[in-house]
Amino acid sequence: QMVEDVRLAVNGECPVEFLGRMGGMIPTESEILNRIRQIIGRKE
Repeated sequence: QMVEDVRLAVNGECPVEFLGRMGGMIPTESEILNRIRQIIGRKE
């Protein structure tokens, strides 16, 4: 649901990605950075 809320909030101005974790655990800094690198690599 949160991803959809963010998509509605940005109103198509930028892409929204999901970094899922089981049990509501907060992603680590390195997990976030790795995901950003994956996303950037996909678009190059």
